[in-house]
Amino acid sequence: MTGTHPTSPTGRSRHAEVAGAGFAGLTVSIALARRGWTVRLHEQNDQVRDFGAGILLWRNAMLALDVIGVAGAIRANGVQPGTYDTSLNGEPVSSELAGYPYWAITRPKLHALLATAAREAGVEIVTDSRAVGADPAGALLLADGARLEADLVIGADGAGSAVRNSLGELTQERKKYQDGVCRVLIPRPEEFQGPEWDRVIDFWTLEPDPMRILFIPTGPDTIYMGMMATTTNERASRIPIDVEVWSRRFPHLATAVELAGRAEGGRHDSYQTNRVTPWSTGRAVLVGDAAHAMCPALGQGASVGIVNAVELAHTLDQYDDVDKALAVWEQRERGMTDAAQARSAYMAETRTLAKGNGFTPEVMETANFVLSSATPEIVAAYPVPEVNRSW
Repeated sequence: MTGTHPTSPTGRSRHAEVAGAGFAGLTVSIALARRGWTVRLHEQNDQVRDFGAGILLWRNAMLALDVIGVAGAIRANGVQPGTYDTSLNGEPVSSELAGYPYWAITRPKLHALLATAAREAGVEIVTDSRAVGADPAGALLLADGARLEADLVIGADGAGSAVRNSLGELTQERKKYQDGVCRVLIPRPEEFQGPEWDRVIDFWTLEPDPMRILFIPTGPDTIYMGMMATTTNERASRIPIDVEVWSRRFPHLATAVELAGRAEGGRHDSYQTNRVTPWSTGRAVLVGDAAHAMCPALGQGASVGIVNAVELAHTLDQYDDVDKALAVWEQRERGMTDAAQARSAYMAETRTLAKGNGFTPEVMETANFVLSSATPEIVAAYPVPEVNRSW
């Protein structure tokens, strides 16, 4: 493999090597390619696919995906939840976000849509290609010994990023939390069919210890279940799902829990935060979880990564000097990102969403963040309704 690349359609020979074909890596690759960059995207696995369950894409992410032309496919293949309802110990406590512009979709479908868009944009995707580091002078280093020169090297290789860990100039502040989550995708049972079930339901029980099922329909045939428990509750943290433990705490969801116990491809993740400072050094930059892994309590990890990826390409388009562009980009995005990390950590530590009515204006600041790359027409397509609460 060589480091050569053609001249971009703009006449400038700007080339990016990207490590990691997850959501952030695919997004930044599409955004750059559509702005005239040549992009080579490296995936360490033998296929470009996602093994996860489901995901919520908040308004901020939908704006970003609209900028790169993918939002329409998300809307066509996902579900816009009618409300976000909270239930504690089997009793409803709140109903929020009526009409809010966010979508639920399976992770494999989102990944496939992004991969298709990347190929259509001209991104070269290379599988069985594992990055082991980066040179801030502008080179991606691969496990096979290859050194690939580029105008920009992007580490989008996840929370355990090898690119990030190779860059000694960056500092990392890591913290682990007491909770973890099992994520599974199940067939949608008949009892949960119909538009009245196209809503997010956040089921909580706090005694004798906290357990939670975030119930998210992701289409006519599937439901995503995020099943949270303390990591010390070994049976509730187990994959495959322990049907007895979860059915006992959530008997009204017994049908769904039974299906979760038979689901394939489930995974368990412990909650953790990693604050990286800065996000770049020289011509090496981080996006997504490699830069700002956060607890899933706020559900903004992927959305923030998608936003920052699109904004990175937009900012690079405004400056001929890559170093200047990276500094401006981080200055723009850092405040929003740090606040999202802090809020998600607070929500994980306090489990405040169990009380209901948790989507305050402050909490929604991340979801309502407006990208500098989003045109007024794109912003207007995702209007924010008045806060709607009931019960």
